[in-house]
Amino acid sequence: MNDSSSGYSGLSPATLTLQKERTYHVWVLVFSILLWAALAATIFGLFYAAIFAFFMWLGNGLLVAHLRSEAVKVNEQQMPELHASFREVCARLGVAQPPALYIVQAGGALNAFAARHAGRSFVVIYSDFLEALGPASAEVKFILGHEIGHLKSRHLLKQILLAPGMFAPLVGAAYRRSWESSCDRHGAYAAADMDASVRAMLTLGGGREQGARLNAEAYADQYFKDRGFFVSLHELTSTYPTLSPRVADLLALKKNEPPAKAVREPLAYVPALFIPGGGTGAPANAMVVIVVIGLMAAMAIPAFQKVRQSAQEKACFNNERQLAAAFNQYQLENDRGAKSWSDIVGADKYVKTMPACLAGGVYSAEFDKDGHYTVKCSVHGTPEHPSLARPR
Repeated sequence: MNDSSSGYSGLSPATLTLQKERTYHVWVLVFSILLWAALAATIFGLFYAAIFAFFMWLGNGLLVAHLRSEAVKVNEQQMPELHASFREVCARLGVAQPPALYIVQAGGALNAFAARHAGRSFVVIYSDFLEALGPASAEVKFILGHEIGHLKSRHLLKQILLAPGMFAPLVGAAYRRSWESSCDRHGAYAAADMDASVRAMLTLGGGREQGARLNAEAYADQYFKDRGFFVSLHELTSTYPTLSPRVADLLALKKNEPPAKAVREPLAYVPALFIPGGGTGAPANAMVVIVVIGLMAAMAIPAFQKVRQSAQEKACFNNERQLAAAFNQYQLENDRGAKSWSDIVGADKYVKTMPACLAGGVYSAEFDKDGHYTVKCSVHGTPEHPSLARPR
């Protein structure tokens, strides 16, 4: 299809997904496999993974429940114009079974997102965004096509399975940005109107009243003129491409030209290497961050516990040696053994204050086979015969 009045240039289903998305996918897949393997190798890794996967499923289910109970479901009887536009977009993008479409009031925010739970897909558009664009407009078809692009490309599934790799610096964020760029092409193909696609993006940047009146060329030019260290760092670490280059890419697509890329400040790559990817922009994605943080914690917590237990054990053994030395010194000086802790512990005694086991153990004392006092902890045992019990 070619619409010369809108400047629509020949996108096809085969060119909707950018090559850079496919390239980044390979890198993120490799990182994810390595990190999943490392997680599986830990004692508690898979257990924690299952727990966090459950909470992610629960949180996503609550989000969907909120939509189904609070939002407005679009169908033939409810907002028929928007329903017709949505069916047209799905047909154009080759989606045989359209997902459920909901409208939600979000306090003036201009946004839309896709979600999936228990095998069902959902597209959500905020009411103010719909009012700004119009239910039958090519602009709203662009937005709907963008979200359908996420579902068709299985981005929601990938953000879970490839979540560890998403946290890789530079690559993880670049992969997420490539999703948005590819989905902008899905939206433009669904709208079949490049001017309307640009206006939809301008509405995101300038608001429902003034957005459509903005000068698209001037806004896109900001991408090339407003540069510097922090702008470059923001671009490198953000999981969403900034709006001005997205408009620039759509304008280039309208002219059937390759997108131009602004030069980034080389020094910005240095701190970007220490900032993990995986930031989120859509409500449904927040659970993924929680899950991945939990998985990383699952790998760190057992190691931390082991170090903590070892430190407690060493401190306890030092206490035992100190108390045993005090008992033996009392025996040497008094030609008899001590009858109680008070004989050796006190302000004017061998040990000023009674030491305590950090794990809550109780100390006991007895003569050993060599005629010396041995102090034993109910949790850690003795340095020579450590207990199998673990600190509480």
